[in-house]
Amino acid sequence: MVALPADNNTLLTGEERDAYIAKRFNQEPIVQEQTIQRTAADWYDNLKEQDQELYDMIEDRCPEFSKLNGELCREFMDLLSEYGIDTAERFEDAFFTSFSYALDESHFGEFVEYIVTEIDCQPDLPEFLVIDWEASWYRNYRHDFFTIEFDGEVYFFRNNF
Repeated sequence: MVALPADNNTLLTGEERDAYIAKRFNQEPIVQEQTIQRTAADWYDNLKEQDQELYDMIEDRCPEFSKLNGELCREFMDLLSEYGIDTAERFEDAFFTSFSYALDESHFGEFVEYIVTEIDCQPDLPEFLVIDWEASWYRNYRHDFFTIEFDGEVYFFRNNF
């Protein structure tokens, strides 16, 4: 022990300090229930079976979903529920694709171009043809789909599922 001359306090260090603290202070951590951070596995295990199936389907169709924590996953699933997508089957029927979010809404044009060139099998459009993909979204395609913007992604869903 090292004595501090001015005020009769003793400076404890190392093992001596640890023993003093252990003897005089409760070593149980003080944790409130709502502040406990559960692991991803705990969060998943506490879901209802229907929600686990929905989570699995979302993760299967949207790989970027697996990077989210439990709180964000629940938030996204709640958003889906507002559109009537509360089961894996409904998600599978409604989900079309996703794109990275673009602040200028160019993701709508990318979506329409994807439908025309990849889904409708029109990959060999003439180079001289100029198509305003974004205008096509607003004129035609927006009636058949709705979008959810979440965590840097835009998810496209069929309106009629």
